[in-house]
Amino acid sequence: MDDRRLLQGLLDSPTSHAIVVTDLDGQVTLWNQGATRIFGYPADEIVGNSVELLCVPQDRKDKVVALEMQRAREHGCASVFRWHLRKDGTTLWSDGMLYPVRVDGEHVGYMELVRDATEEKLREKEHERLAFTDVLTGLPNRSELFRRMVDMIGTAQRHDELLVFHLIDLDHFKEVNDSLGHQAGDELLVELAQRMSAQLRSTDLLARLAGDEFALVQPTAHDVSACLVVAEKLLEELARPVALGDQLVTVSGSIGISLYPVDALNTEQLMANADSALYKAKAAGRGRYCVFEATDSACGPGPEDTMARQAGP
Repeated sequence: MDDRRLLQGLLDSPTSHAIVVTDLDGQVTLWNQGATRIFGYPADEIVGNSVELLCVPQDRKDKVVALEMQRAREHGCASVFRWHLRKDGTTLWSDGMLYPVRVDGEHVGYMELVRDATEEKLREKEHERLAFTDVLTGLPNRSELFRRMVDMIGTAQRHDELLVFHLIDLDHFKEVNDSLGHQAGDELLVELAQRMSAQLRSTDLLARLAGDEFALVQPTAHDVSACLVVAEKLLEELARPVALGDQLVTVSGSIGISLYPVDALNTEQLMANADSALYKAKAAGRGRYCVFEATDSACGPGPEDTMARQAGP
């Protein structure tokens, strides 16, 4: 058996891995059957072409192949964990390594070993999505709120902007659960979450924290009064009756509001201050909002306070 046939036999043996050999310029010189199975190209269609044919457009733009080659030269190998393009235009997630190829001490090219790890990547993404999503409402959960608040506070700080934090709690929700059951309570939460979401900007962040408690974060808030108008709209939506089977249920909501950087500089303190304001809103009769103040909390009107609502808080 000549050396060329032996080499090809060795390359084709690991059928679950793509083995791609290129010259120094990234032109494919050797291609095994595993690469054909994974990427869809037969050897005669890919050999002589640039390995960038397998890159997604953004990676081509970012010169990712050149960067991987540089790391392989400098460190002896480079990881290849990224999306690739198949012949049919679909993508796959690679789990692979890139090695420099040397013959008699001379650097002549690169060898890439790639495994198709798409299913594992998608499972990982789904697990991550579930870890940061409230399963019932589809809203971000408490973990996702805290994670995203880091960036939102950082952006507000860089641009010297106001950020408004609303802590929202449903009034008398336990009575719905007790009288109609937890399934009805879940249906109510889903409906009210959708109503609140419909009142918000795409940049606002609405999350379900636990039970009947939600949080709303409004970034780039130039005018506090505009945010208070949003709070009033949310109270109106929460107070509208909800049909649960043959029952028409009416609840309300209370909202505590705190401001970055006026009241606090981090998520934990913003939430604590908003919770203090929420307590005052409930003590003032529920169905209203209160804005945190260091000495007290200034409460806005409830849905029933028509004259007060027109005059503002």
